[in-house]
Amino acid sequence: MPAEESSADGGSALAVVTGDQAPELTDDGKRAAEWFQDRGLAVDAVRWDRPVDWNTYDLALVRSCYEYPTDPDRFRELLAAMERADVTVCNPPSVLRWNMHKSYVADLAAEGVPVPETAVVERGAETTLEAELERLGLDEAIVKPAVGTGSEGVFRVQAADAGEFEDRFADLLADGDALVQAYCPDISEGERSIAFFGGEYSHAWNSPTTPDDVTRFEGDDHDYEPPESIVEAAATTCRAARDVLDRRDPFPYARVDYVRDEDGGIVVLELELIEPILDLEEAGAVDRFCEAVQSYFESANPELDQT
Repeated sequence: MPAEESSADGGSALAVVTGDQAPELTDDGKRAAEWFQDRGLAVDAVRWDRPVDWNTYDLALVRSCYEYPTDPDRFRELLAAMERADVTVCNPPSVLRWNMHKSYVADLAAEGVPVPETAVVERGAETTLEAELERLGLDEAIVKPAVGTGSEGVFRVQAADAGEFEDRFADLLADGDALVQAYCPDISEGERSIAFFGGEYSHAWNSPTTPDDVTRFEGDDHDYEPPESIVEAAATTCRAARDVLDRRDPFPYARVDYVRDEDGGIVVLELELIEPILDLEEAGAVDRFCEAVQSYFESANPELDQT
């Protein structure tokens, strides 16, 4: 049922926000859409980079706008438009706005979350990669765009070879801010991810890196199960972000990406709150995800009929 018809009938309309890579929903998105449709909601796939009358919708679920780093100003305009409209967004625009610039790791560090030693280098800064590595005291680092998704623009560098990467670093700074982060050796064993729905642990997996390039991944290991201490450390990361943002309630969905330190503890690489891949094929994950999202929507809109 289209959103307009649903609104006319007094029902609720949900926009699942997508993008160029998955304009008609990812496989996970289709599973979630079916879940909501089975409960009487009209569901539309709505691209983030197209004009939308957000007042047409009661609810919006931001899921696969993977291309937003190509036009971050337009994405910020989208968030502002959502805030002006009478639509409840999940995750909320203020959370997405904070999460889209990776300098948020400094906020997490200030709350006591273990993250790699990091320098945020502003666009156009008169500096060199060699100087930043020296200032941080790093022999090896990962360099990445401050606004980016996946491994786009990410590279690994050793201090001894910094001169060979200065042009690449300069190109990054010509386009936007950049992060220089300490290299974490455990990344050679893969990047581990934990999904939380409504603040509760759902499931985890490991994304093995390629032998010749730790910024690239080759599939997922769904048999990975983190120990309880790691799950709690990841949950603490989410709570720290809520403290930074002055939010009482848990995020409807969140993904914590991490590696282990030398003592087996956690080092948080990223906290994904905008468009994380959530691997909902895990048993029961679709239900857990959708129930958390529905609970969030219902708490924000007790007047809406979502049954």
